[in-house]
Amino acid sequence: MNILLRKSQHSDVPFMREMLYEAVFWRPNPNKPSFEEGLSAPGVSHELVDWGERDGDSAVIALVDSTPAGAAWYRFYTDDNSIRGYIEETIPVLVIAVHKDYRRLGIGESLINWLIDHASKQNIRSISLMVSKDNHAIRLYRKCGFLEYADKGHSLLMLRKL
Repeated sequence: MNILLRKSQHSDVPFMREMLYEAVFWRPNPNKPSFEEGLSAPGVSHELVDWGERDGDSAVIALVDSTPAGAAWYRFYTDDNSIRGYIEETIPVLVIAVHKDYRRLGIGESLINWLIDHASKQNIRSISLMVSKDNHAIRLYRKCGFLEYADKGHSLLMLRKL
């Protein structure tokens, strides 16, 4: 198995939308919304709007034997235009998902480390994310240096200083 990471291209946006759906609706649930309904939900619908046109939009794609297997990205938000995981305008919010067929292969950790390295080269000082407390990925985030910033009930707001 050959795993390759590469900077995203505009043609990756449809795959990033698939990964956004996976990230938001990760729990097994026979009643989860359809792809289009899920991506039009409040707090999700504007996540990838105009991707690549805002300063700081950064994404990495993982390929396994040339097949897209995962994506991670960060984006800056404002108080008036934010998503779960937002802390302040100077801290981008990270979103990550790995296709279910490629989980537990180290791809998620590689994606996060790529973005951390990229962010530090852009003089970004911190990255935030939001994770449900029952999501097993919380261990990955801690392993990658994310620390609890705020307890939001069923979720944790986490911060990684660079």
